[in-house]
Amino acid sequence: MFSDRLENLLPDLRAYARVLCADVTRADDIVQNACLKAWKNRADFDESKGALKGWLFRIVRNEFYSQVRAERVRAADTLDQVEHELVADGGLEPRQILSRMLSAVASLKDAQRDAFLLVAAAGFTYEEAGDVLGCSAGTVKSRVSRAREIAFGRFNSDYWSSDAPVGSSEPLDDLHDALDKIQSVKRAA
Repeated sequence: MFSDRLENLLPDLRAYARVLCADVTRADDIVQNACLKAWKNRADFDESKGALKGWLFRIVRNEFYSQVRAERVRAADTLDQVEHELVADGGLEPRQILSRMLSAVASLKDAQRDAFLLVAAAGFTYEEAGDVLGCSAGTVKSRVSRAREIAFGRFNSDYWSSDAPVGSSEPLDDLHDALDKIQSVKRAA
């Protein structure tokens, strides 16, 4: 039944959304909106065109980018946002390392970052990721390879610094938990 299959994929969808946006509340909103869209369009889902998991991940991804575009239109820097961007992460060294790696991944081009997250973090095969991203498995392999090279190069560079805001410890913990959850779901399957 569609509702049971959708419910079984909720942890994976939440983890993917959390990795995309680095905000638990926003990620849950994205997943909720994506589930509503999937439910409304469940009659349009065609199993012969791809797996339900890929279809749902694509909806989550599209919902995230729709929200990003909407934010850009109404974006106005508030004092809190500016302060948040200027405050350095005061956590322990492992937290700083994680923050630097997340910043390196976040700085990738959208296509590379999406492919990398689906394959490396969500455990998708190249074919499944290709279905979500609307491209071939070969293109996904190329994007993931290039993303790894760029992200690790930036991470290890003494000259690279991210323009992305450094999050508070809570979103970093949530991202780490999301990655752990993806791995545990994969091991259980």
